[in-house]
Amino acid sequence: MIDETFHYHTRHNLISALELSTEAFQGQAKCRVRVNSNAVIGTELKDNPGESITNAASELAMQVAAFYEIPLDKLIWIEHYSSSESYHDDPREKDWETFDQVSFARNNGRLITPRWKRITKEEAMSLLGEC
Repeated sequence: MIDETFHYHTRHNLISALELSTEAFQGQAKCRVRVNSNAVIGTELKDNPGESITNAASELAMQVAAFYEIPLDKLIWIEHYSSSESYHDDPREKDWETFDQVSFARNNGRLITPRWKRITKEEAMSLLGEC
């Protein structure tokens, strides 16, 4: 299994361009990825300088699939957020985490229209092949 930080590019949006922030304008972002065969768990990182894994879901999933040579029609994409990895000083209860399996429609070879379904940690680990 691969477990590493993945740097991804996001769309340039008007707000970022108007902020004139070099970092925001470049569209650089990062997340943690755990990859096993066709399954990927992408974790939002608290020091991610760019668009979140949720807001960049389609673009991020396509970039990860291309980089790790996962066919789009076989990709299992799971989003992960946790109190320890995703947020600074989270006001909510400590030691929480969420997992969502994300499905996509496809159009002209691109992933579009993400849909999220909340799953348990056990389901996520099973999909990743870590039972």
